[in-house]
Amino acid sequence: MAATGRVCARYAQDPASGQRHYDPAIYGPVADGVLLTADPLEALAAGAGGAVELLVCHTTEEYWLLDAVGSSAKITTEGQLAVFAADFGLPASLVEGHRERLPDATVLDVHLSLHSGLLFAEYSSRLAEAHARAGGRAFLARFDRRRDQAGRRVRAWHCADIPFAFGNLHEESVHFLIGGPPGEEDEELSRRMTGAWAAFAGHGDPGWEPLDGSAGSGAAAVRVWRTAEESADAVRRAAEGPAGDASAAQSGFRDLWRTAGLPLLAP
Repeated sequence: MAATGRVCARYAQDPASGQRHYDPAIYGPVADGVLLTADPLEALAAGAGGAVELLVCHTTEEYWLLDAVGSSAKITTEGQLAVFAADFGLPASLVEGHRERLPDATVLDVHLSLHSGLLFAEYSSRLAEAHARAGGRAFLARFDRRRDQAGRRVRAWHCADIPFAFGNLHEESVHFLIGGPPGEEDEELSRRMTGAWAAFAGHGDPGWEPLDGSAGSGAAAVRVWRTAEESADAVRRAAEGPAGDASAAQSGFRDLWRTAGLPLLAP
């Protein structure tokens, strides 16, 4: 662990270290052709999932957590953003598209949005779609709870959905993830989510339609998880455009990624 910390620190301090500069986690699954024969996205597209059913969920603001805990590079200038895009092979049109959909966002927020799609949201969506196109059953969900019990803004960031899905909102250790102790609306949302997960595990049906496997389809089949109050407010936020509704923005980002492609990350 000490050696890992030293290696990661050097990546973090060296802007010329390529992809490792931005998220210096150096351990993870490796597609070695033996134990893991291919990238999961390619494997599922080829039918490797068989009859296994999938329930896949991502959040609308994934990468903001990594920024909050200090494990992500601070990309605050246009020059840094351009280098980031080049390091990951992202076209300029993808960067500009995110900027247009987030007109009031800082450079850092544009970067975090791009990185959220690259590592989490777009990949998980494509994973479910690839399985569906290969003939499997896949259910896709998106977590967008962004208001705490006092009505304050909280992030729907990486892992914020986990305490809701497992029903352990009152554990003090998760309060950083969810913005403090839960309120009644949070508890109600958690009951709906744990019910969906349990129904899927028990009967293969979480309560919404699976992706139908057609290329470019399935947007209507994505379950968006919000509190009841947030759901009631969703129409107004959606009317403000992508900047007002993170879930609507996510759908717009998906259109951008479909055009730009998704570079698979390699060691």
